[in-house]
Amino acid sequence: MKLQDFASSVAIVVSSCDAFFDAWRPFYFFFRKFWPECPFRSYLIVNGLRIRCERMQAIAVGADRGWSSNMKTALREITEPRLLYLQEDYFLDAPVHHEQLATDFQQAVEQDADSLCLRARSQLEPGFRHFTERIGLVPPDSDGRTRCQLTLWKRDALLSVLHDGENAWEMEARGSERTRDMRIFSYSTRKNLPIPYLMSAIVRGLWAPEALALCDRHHVSITPRLRGIYTSNALLRRFRRARAGVAMRAALAEQPAKIIDLDAVTSI
Repeated sequence: MKLQDFASSVAIVVSSCDAFFDAWRPFYFFFRKFWPECPFRSYLIVNGLRIRCERMQAIAVGADRGWSSNMKTALREITEPRLLYLQEDYFLDAPVHHEQLATDFQQAVEQDADSLCLRARSQLEPGFRHFTERIGLVPPDSDGRTRCQLTLWKRDALLSVLHDGENAWEMEARGSERTRDMRIFSYSTRKNLPIPYLMSAIVRGLWAPEALALCDRHHVSITPRLRGIYTSNALLRRFRRARAGVAMRAALAEQPAKIIDLDAVTSI
């Protein structure tokens, strides 16, 4: 099968909220650069900010009620039975491998997978059952069955494990127990991924140095530049986060009157 064959049954959902709007432009730049022939309908979760984007549609969920509640509201607006989960700070950093991704999707459908995580854990767990060289069934007692990495989910399966009030980290920590009867699959290696990406361009509210280096290599300007750079120095990190919070609140106060044009993002 070709990736296009899944266009009517898979949608892309990009988890975000207005407080991360400064990541939308670089995210979309890399998405468009490294996946120019993406065949899937794509959705960006927002609270109320407006975007202009030919290839991505905003789903406005209203006032921020937390990650899980926002996601539940958004998923009810999506009709495709499966979705590919991303976050706004997952910056693609190499071309997508269409044939490999199509094969993975086909195997997920044939195995009736409730989810297929396209990023392996750092080490394979005892009881991991390989179905192919790169994909296997995650053990039922694993605590890593609901990782918020790039994952193909059955829409209804993801909806069933979301609990109002939980953030993404809480869902990761508690969600595995809710999936014991589900068929949860994962990559067994971090090599040769079908969608290569930088995980977590934003760490604890600050730009990861790796993300800024990626943007520099591709001459991408982060505009507006509201966040400082992540550091291991806890005191400096706290100061930079506080300063970023003030800048973000001021930017959000101005933003509702504007449209964020993602199509206009180019390298400089």
